[in-house]
Amino acid sequence: MLEVSRWRRLALAIAKNSQARSVALGLIAVQPLWAQANQGEPYPDPDYNPYLYLDWLPRSELTPEEQANLPAVCSGAFVAPPRNYPGSDLPPGEAPLRATAEKSQWLEDGSAELSGNVHITQGYRQLFADQVTLNRQENIATLNGAIELREPSLLIRGSSAEVHTESEAASIEDATYVVHDAFIHGDAELVARQTSGELTLTEGTYTRCEPGREFWQLTGREINIDEVESQGTARDVRLRILDVPVLYLPYFRFPVGDARMSGFLFPTLSNSDKNGWDLAIPYYWNIAPQMDATISPRHIQYRGTGLEVEFRHLAEMFSTEIRVADLPDDDGGNNDLAQELIDEGFPEDLVLPYKGEDRWLISLEQQGGYSGSVWRTDIDYTKVSDPDYFRDLSTANLDINAETRVSQKVQGLLRSEHWKATLRTQDYQVLENDAFDTFAQYPRFDVDGDYRWNDWLLTMQNEVTSWDHSDTQTIRFIEDTDDPDSVTTQTRDFITADRLRLDYEFYWDKEWLWGYFKPGIAGRYLAYSVSDLFLPEDADDTPDAAAAQFILDTGLYFERDSHLFNRDFIQTLEPRLFTLISSNADQSDFFDISDRADDVDPEVEIDPNSNNLLYDTSLYTFSYDQLFRDSRFTGNDRIDDADRIALGLTTRYIDPVSGRDLFSASVGQVYYSSDRQIGRDSYIEDTQRSELAARIESRPFESLRLGTELVYEDSEHNINRGNFSLRYLDDDFRIFNLSYYYERPDSTDDDDEDEDEDETVSQLNASTVLPLGTHTSLMAGASYDLTLNRELEYLAGIEYDDCCYRTRLVWRRTLDNDLAGVVSAEDLEYDEGIYLEVELKGLAGFGSTVTEMLTQGIANFDQREELKQ
Repeated sequence: MLEVSRWRRLALAIAKNSQARSVALGLIAVQPLWAQANQGEPYPDPDYNPYLYLDWLPRSELTPEEQANLPAVCSGAFVAPPRNYPGSDLPPGEAPLRATAEKSQWLEDGSAELSGNVHITQGYRQLFADQVTLNRQENIATLNGAIELREPSLLIRGSSAEVHTESEAASIEDATYVVHDAFIHGDAELVARQTSGELTLTEGTYTRCEPGREFWQLTGREINIDEVESQGTARDVRLRILDVPVLYLPYFRFPVGDARMSGFLFPTLSNSDKNGWDLAIPYYWNIAPQMDATISPRHIQYRGTGLEVEFRHLAEMFSTEIRVADLPDDDGGNNDLAQELIDEGFPEDLVLPYKGEDRWLISLEQQGGYSGSVWRTDIDYTKVSDPDYFRDLSTANLDINAETRVSQKVQGLLRSEHWKATLRTQDYQVLENDAFDTFAQYPRFDVDGDYRWNDWLLTMQNEVTSWDHSDTQTIRFIEDTDDPDSVTTQTRDFITADRLRLDYEFYWDKEWLWGYFKPGIAGRYLAYSVSDLFLPEDADDTPDAAAAQFILDTGLYFERDSHLFNRDFIQTLEPRLFTLISSNADQSDFFDISDRADDVDPEVEIDPNSNNLLYDTSLYTFSYDQLFRDSRFTGNDRIDDADRIALGLTTRYIDPVSGRDLFSASVGQVYYSSDRQIGRDSYIEDTQRSELAARIESRPFESLRLGTELVYEDSEHNINRGNFSLRYLDDDFRIFNLSYYYERPDSTDDDDEDEDEDETVSQLNASTVLPLGTHTSLMAGASYDLTLNRELEYLAGIEYDDCCYRTRLVWRRTLDNDLAGVVSAEDLEYDEGIYLEVELKGLAGFGSTVTEMLTQGIANFDQREELKQ
């Protein structure tokens, strides 16, 4: 460890004196911390720290900064003492050697001997010992007594050691070691430190648990720890849980710190009524620093054996993720309801349409470009073998979620200071058996401009889209699960078109402390070139519409100091006015363009959306925020030309210290100048005013959020929609959520033909995470359908989270959507399962689907996970 020339100078200097003397200016002999820690009787008082010799400090003795960086479930940390001697920040090769000892002498064989609190430093490297003997001929230093070797984030203690002064390698017997930054410690019969810095433990142990609380530990004939490569290897290794051997491996690789490395990960294991036991054994392949893959063989008891692969690559200009899954010859699962339908005479190819089929998934996500670059690319493409893939199989180790459809998008973008051009192809795969495909954008081209001169703002939006679909599509499904003869076949014709949409707006955007004033003018143009395949000969296949508009959005801010409940507040009153005045955009040519909508018994039904030139457009769900939009429509298939005035009023109570809204309430309504407005597929009559929209939000303290919204039809005295939510998450990681949602079936869309007017939506949700202590928490969640008077999902579980490991056991009962679209909602059965997640922190874990399940079922659970880190 020490160069020969420096050892020679050190020995010669010390030999001249028989009494202790410093051989480096300013260095004072010190006693190692471990010796101080072992003085006196054990546990002399409650504050006694038996692990101080490992540089272990309890949380109470850490600095505020160290406590902030420590996970909440950890009771302390390994903290190296400060290096406050000269040259302590230099590499050993660039620093002089300094040493102190109580006694030094020359031996007859020419060796030098230092004894009594020997302390040697060379840069950031330190060495403590009771006695040091230097063999000049072999360049070996032999150390005896209480040995202590220190480097940044490394401590090794032992009874004797041998240091090669030229190669800087060292070996220490009867050793204990600590790697501070990686939270690693253990012991060994022999610890060898290689020149590269790698540690080799003979008959050693390895753990990332807190000292004295070793839940898990690796023991092995030989363990290598390489901090540079962030990995370790072990031979003849045994994994011990609570000091009980549970696993033996002849060879094992494991990560050091947070870095990942090639090797098998812990399996994921779950059980459910539908699929039985589901086991996946992932193998992580660290191909390169910016490239890796996870390969997961998967066996599902009632379906068969398959494979999932995830590949990731991070380059300077691109970030790419590819996911592939395959399950050949699906056995169909265990589904009693499906078998009952088959026994009653329903076709098996509709009840279990994919039994015996290959089930697969392919997904590509890629982002190109970098922050500030003039170009960007974005690929989000997912395709599955069938609509039921996610309902039947989910994914064991692929981060893909889907509800009713998956996206298939490829997009490129060019940007300058004022202009942005985007070229996109966009399609969706529908994941419902009784639904027709959506229209694809093949392609869409947008050119948008944005200029600002002080308070003046000019925006220009230009869009051309080609809407594509198969001319005719046929679907087959079961309409009534009580009638085997209700197998229904539907065929529709689809009208394709090219769309041009132009929106130009010019505003004066002026703001003051007391309010704002934003008047503007806008010109809008919408035109189609419609395929005439299903149009009558005299139909207009190039309909268009245009409108000129004046828009005004203005508001005032009034505030005053207030005092209530012994607290100071700032109270505000914020009236807001929005008005839109538009010329008439005649869009009657967009309705029933094929003239087949009124056919009593058409041979083939025309698609109602494309028959009204509706490709990506619907009405916004009405709420307080929608009062002040210049269009009631999502998408660009309609020009909103309804003259109107929207009035809104908001009041807030603001905490003057934190600036937090302690309470806010808003109410507003829209008033129309005409009883007739453009709708999706017809004109809406007799609507002089909108529903009344109200919203209340409160955050009385940091941990609690309350909110409610209400949409009230004052002409018919109906509550069309309402919701209430309570979200609570405090510093002790307690969670409580309560929410309620209500909606009348005709309250979101005036002309949706598929709505069931006999039923409302009424749903109640509650969930909680209740800590029983620092480490143990109970978790529960419930969703209940008040309309159908049945549960949608129940879950309950328990968690134990330690600095060393975490385990979760969860029971869940949820509606089995395997037959959604085949049977009615009332007839769906339940899928029930028990799920286990175990993570040995710093080593491996299994059952990650439990975390995903809890994140979806308990609001703020993901935020809790982040706060606990």
